[in-house]
Amino acid sequence: MSFESFETPPQRQVPDPSDTAATVRWLRDVELIKQLAHRYAYGIDTRDFEIVRSVFHPDCVVVGTLEEGPLEPYLEGIEQGLGQWPATIHFMGNQHVTVEAEHGHLETWCLAYHLEAEGSPLDDLLLAVRYQDEVVRVGDDWKIMRRRARKQLHRGPFPRPSLGPPVYPRPAR
Repeated sequence: MSFESFETPPQRQVPDPSDTAATVRWLRDVELIKQLAHRYAYGIDTRDFEIVRSVFHPDCVVVGTLEEGPLEPYLEGIEQGLGQWPATIHFMGNQHVTVEAEHGHLETWCLAYHLEAEGSPLDDLLLAVRYQDEVVRVGDDWKIMRRRARKQLHRGPFPRPSLGPPVYPRPAR
């Protein structure tokens, strides 16, 4: 599956209802895949990057709204960038999941509120993002192998203007 395939999400493949074992496994897989987006949001909003890392395969590649590349440098940039706001609230909304054996697709729509400090001259940022994830089975769990974050709209400054040297996005290396 390539990022180009995200334009039209794959069709959902549901097991035959007479196959109870396959149906239960499919339902479990779908729920575990959905939870990846929710764990990611929880980790981001609590600034717990061990939780954030736990949803990704170590070889994950990310195409983000401002940066792209291998997982670790990408997450380092996100962690630095989040330091610009005292709080964020990621509300994960509509989701579309497909599962085919050891691979799957998760698309999640998100409203990400980035709250400025009291007295900041900047407006809060509301960012609507569409996360498009390729997922793979790892043992009994699922991990994000590739992610594309597509900005749908924003209200407020994006990227955030710096009140000093820019923190994020980082200069090209």
